[in-house]
Amino acid sequence: MRKYVVALLVGMILVLDWAALDDITTGNEPNHAGEYAVLALSALIFIFLGIRFFQRIRGK
Repeated sequence: MRKYVVALLVGMILVLDWAALDDITTGNEPNHAGEYAVLALSALIFIFLGIRFFQRIRGK
């Protein structure tokens, strides 16, 4: 069950990242601070998940 929750979280983050990158590249908004914040937060989440994943592999 936990794997499905993590997979859903990753999928939602990727959708948000795609939307943020679309807003940045099309230039529809004058201020892109929110989009960059979404990308930075998702990068931190992916780094955290990656560290946890590799710790679990090394622990086994």
